[in-house]
Amino acid sequence: MKNILVILDKPKHEQIALQRAMALAEAAGVRLHLVSFAYEPQLTLPGVHEATEDLVQTMVSGREHWLEELRKRHQLPADTVTEAVWHYSIANWTQEALVRKPFDLVIKTAQKQFGRGGFGSIDWQLIERSPVPLWLAVSTPWVKRERLVAALDPSVDNPLHQELNLRVLTIGDRLTQLLNAQMEAVACLPGVGVLEELGLAPRPDTSAEQQRSLREHLQAMIADSGASCSEMHLVSGKPAREVNRIVDRNKARLMLVGRGVRKGPAGLLLGNTAERILARSNTDVLIVP
Repeated sequence: MKNILVILDKPKHEQIALQRAMALAEAAGVRLHLVSFAYEPQLTLPGVHEATEDLVQTMVSGREHWLEELRKRHQLPADTVTEAVWHYSIANWTQEALVRKPFDLVIKTAQKQFGRGGFGSIDWQLIERSPVPLWLAVSTPWVKRERLVAALDPSVDNPLHQELNLRVLTIGDRLTQLLNAQMEAVACLPGVGVLEELGLAPRPDTSAEQQRSLREHLQAMIADSGASCSEMHLVSGKPAREVNRIVDRNKARLMLVGRGVRKGPAGLLLGNTAERILARSNTDVLIVP
């Protein structure tokens, strides 16, 4: 993890993403690329305003001056790059930037408030499209512990899910070393749904024997990954509720979630488990593609 792209908040805000990036820079000496978006959509509405080149340059120059002040105020590393951008889409610009330069991580403050759940449209675009891990940071009122929670997919027969689990564990282990934290893992067995209650689908096997077998499989996978997990939580029910319950109970500073992909009619009907978990999160999340 050498290069981090940081999408800054507007100047009047708290700069939560910058705080997370500076912690990593201090711990690992990573290089930061800070970008601040000066785009004002109301200045481009037809018949209302025309964003002339002079006006655009004035706004961008003002943001560049703010970035210089930010650099001095936070005593940023000398090799930190700052950039003021006029672009209509944060998500599109980020995609283009990730093609131009091989960043290892993107950090952005989430567009959400504690206790309300869900993300803004920009966040969801980044979640769905980012080819590198995406850290969405939030400000929460509790005192967070130096603990990370990795949400693992319990599908033992799907090689794609297993590969994603390994990527989540590998990145999580690296972050625990950088942040001097501990990592725990959680996997959720599906609970009985509407179709099962109606007898239209077989009930999931949540017997003690099945749980023991799954726990042994996940523990073996964690060992094979080389990651260090202090505890493995195996829960059952609705993943969005149960995974976040473990994260909130432990007051973890970060939850890692693999970005699974479900296509076709089933995806439209059922949605994506990872998206449901993310939508209900109250802490920082790291989405692993």
